[in-house]
Amino acid sequence: MGEVEDHEFKPRPSHLLPIFLGLLATGVLGIPLISSGAPQAPVTPFSGNDLTSASLDALILVLALAASATLMLLLIRRGRMSFIRQMIKAALVIVSFAVSFWYTTSVLPSPLDPTSDAALVFYVGISALIAALIGLAVFGKGRTRQLFGVTALSSLTGMFLGYSIGLITALVLIGALVVYDIVAVFRGPVGALAKTVESGDLPGAMFTYGDLTIGMGDLVFYSLVATTALVTFGLFSFVGAAVGILIGTFLGFKALSRYEMFPGLPFSLLLGVAGMLLVAWLQGL
Repeated sequence: MGEVEDHEFKPRPSHLLPIFLGLLATGVLGIPLISSGAPQAPVTPFSGNDLTSASLDALILVLALAASATLMLLLIRRGRMSFIRQMIKAALVIVSFAVSFWYTTSVLPSPLDPTSDAALVFYVGISALIAALIGLAVFGKGRTRQLFGVTALSSLTGMFLGYSIGLITALVLIGALVVYDIVAVFRGPVGALAKTVESGDLPGAMFTYGDLTIGMGDLVFYSLVATTALVTFGLFSFVGAAVGILIGTFLGFKALSRYEMFPGLPFSLLLGVAGMLLVAWLQGL
C-alpha cells in the first residue's frame, strides 16, 4: 500500500529505489540459494501445488492479513499504539531470525561437522547476529539504515516464500493478494489504518522514503514474485519480472499522485508476473 503526506506528490524514478534495492538483493542472494540445491522448506499450510490446495492457501493468507490489519486498527483506536509497536518489533526480530537461519543453513557451509551441536550453535549465532543487525537498522535512526534494513528483511522473507512454494500456488496467491489489496485499501482495514496512523508511527510495518510511505508487505510480495521467476524459469525471467514490477510500481505511483493512498500490489504484481511469463515464453520454457 502506498501513501503520500500531501496531494502534491509527483512520482519520480528515485522513488523506485527501495523496490529496486529489494529486487537487487533478491537476485544477489537468490542465485547462491538456487546453486546450493537446498531443499524447499516445509511451509504450512502451503503444502500443495494444485489449484484446490493453492486456493485454500490463498484464502488462509488473505484471512490472516485481514485479521491482523483489523486487530491493529482496533488496538490503535483503543490507544494501544505502544503495545502494537512492541508487538511489531518482536515479530520482526522473530521473522528476521527465522529467515536468516533458513538462508544461512541453506547456503553457508559450516566449518564444523554439520551434524554436531557446535554447527547448530554456529548457525544460530550467525542468524541471531543478522537478526540483530536488521532490527537495529529498521528501528534505528537514519533513513539510509532503515532502507537497508527493510530491504534485507523483505528480500529474505520474500525469497523464503518464493523458494518454498510451487508455481501454481504462487500464481494463485498473487491473484488473491491483488484482489485483497484493492478491497483492503479502498474498503477495508488497510485503508482505515492508513488514515489513522501518521508517517513513522509503525516502523517495521511501514517504511517512509521521502514523501512516500510503503507497506513492508508490499516489498515482501515483490520479492516473492521475483524469486518465483528465478526458481522456476531462471535469471532472464527474473529480470523480466523485476522490470515488470518496477514499471507496475511506477504506474501505481502515478495513480497515487491523484489520490491520498493507492494499493501498491495490483500493477506491480500483475506486470511482474506478465514479465516473468513473457520472458519464459520467449525462451521456450
